[in-house]
Amino acid sequence: MKKYLLTLSILTILFSFNAYSQADFTFDITEHDFGSVEEKDDTLWYAFKFKNTGSEPLVISNITTSCECTLADWVKKPVMPGQSGVIKAGYKYKGKSGNFNKNLTVIANTMPAVTYLTIKGVILEKKAAVVDKKK
Repeated sequence: MKKYLLTLSILTILFSFNAYSQADFTFDITEHDFGSVEEKDDTLWYAFKFKNTGSEPLVISNITTSCECTLADWVKKPVMPGQSGVIKAGYKYKGKSGNFNKNLTVIANTMPAVTYLTIKGVILEKKAAVVDKKK
């Protein structure tokens, strides 16, 4: 009976360590403010840097954005423990003006499985071209 209890105790301890063995990531920042930017025919990009601080390979399975004007690009390969990676967030601001606040929802094999990243700023209207009517 003692051998059975000892074996059961050892297995319980081993499984509990395995249950807590997982990927985790730590970001330098989770929100970026572009400040005030003049509107152009372009996309604003910011690279969110992270490190896998867990004990298992980190796999980002998907990233969803809050609208079609927001883009996401990320590493599709597993990020090994101790290694770093980047998630790029983009905002298409052609023809837009005013405040923006957009979210990226990162889904990964972490606990919790969802992490939110935010980009925000103010788009200033394009300055109209000055026409010289003296000619």
